[in-house]
Amino acid sequence: MLLALVGIGTTSCWPVCMYGTPSAEWSVKGKVIDDAGRPVPGLQVALGNRVDNEPGVIYDQNYWPLDTLTTGPDGVYQVNSSGFPLSKLQVDVKDIDGEANGGEFADAAVIISDFKFEGGDGAWYDGHADINVPDIVVKKKQ
Repeated sequence: MLLALVGIGTTSCWPVCMYGTPSAEWSVKGKVIDDAGRPVPGLQVALGNRVDNEPGVIYDQNYWPLDTLTTGPDGVYQVNSSGFPLSKLQVDVKDIDGEANGGEFADAAVIISDFKFEGGDGAWYDGHADINVPDIVVKKKQ
């Protein structure tokens, strides 16, 4: 309270911080299929912001987690989110249900970087990006 009397205060940054923290919105949509082209439900899909060009271990120094989803009956995953703008999107797929839903599948990962933020005032930290991930193919474990 004393700080407020001398003009020092805090702000909640809602809905978007005006100073200090860049913010943008994005939507991610994709599908996971097996090597025969059939959709694979029940797989975990972890999304993260990747700053280098190689899929790496989740939570290494070049990866910041964003969200974790599960593929639906049609193999599709989708999310709308916001926060610090993405540089590259890493999509990691992991079989978490074992033999259910068509067998046990090996992990897969891709990096998507061909998206742009549009709208807002045109700055790199503002606007919206629709990220359509190409189908991710998972192979059955041997």
